[in-house]
Amino acid sequence: MAVSEDPKHGGADFGAAVTPGARRFKKLATFVVAKGVLSWLCRIETVGQDKVPVSGPVIIAPTHRSNIDTPLVGATLPRDARFMAKESIFKSPFWTKFLVALGGFPVKRGAFDRESLNNSRDILARGEMLVVYPEGARQEGPRIKPVFEGAVWIAARAGAPIVPVGIGGSHGVMPIGVKLPRPQKVVVVFGDPIYVGDPESSKRVPRKELEQAALDLRERLQEVFDAAQMAAGTPNRAWSEDEPGINDRIEPWTESS
Repeated sequence: MAVSEDPKHGGADFGAAVTPGARRFKKLATFVVAKGVLSWLCRIETVGQDKVPVSGPVIIAPTHRSNIDTPLVGATLPRDARFMAKESIFKSPFWTKFLVALGGFPVKRGAFDRESLNNSRDILARGEMLVVYPEGARQEGPRIKPVFEGAVWIAARAGAPIVPVGIGGSHGVMPIGVKLPRPQKVVVVFGDPIYVGDPESSKRVPRKELEQAALDLRERLQEVFDAAQMAAGTPNRAWSEDEPGINDRIEPWTESS
């Protein structure tokens, strides 16, 4: 663990355990959002929530089609979780403290962010749950985009399972570019846990195995996304392999060392 040297972060140690005070604040905020705003706005339903391990390190890997996805995931998880979030929203010591209290920590997009990965490893080493969006930024369309290798890399290093999560209907609540949410049924579908490599082995998982795990995760995400969209009453339209953009990695995760 190391304190951030960025002055915008106000000396935050993103890999450290959340303080009791911050945990109480997050519990209250989650209750207000889940039982108040989201229960009225989204009529949330969950499927397969029991597939999330009740203890130990876990990576939650949701689809991402709306700004409201993070509070939706937080409201439906059976355990407290930490969230990997884009670095740009940690724009001042105040906002950094606020976001850390809610469980967030920053990640640089489009690069191998060793600091963020080390923070993730520290979080999982304590047996906590970590939320990572495998597609990176919010996406559009029915097809899951090629996923970052970061999620499977972290899973392999930490010996943690990945639980794919499909969020159906959230695009209708708050599409990209829309500031005010709209009422819409939302269904969150949890898939079966995925293991990368052998959790009992200390050997590094070969690059080819990580690449295959990322491909497998993409297809498992597609399954739960399709199921969630269907259950929410917003079924995905048909798509083909030659549809523009679906085979392009928009923000590639490249390891520089």
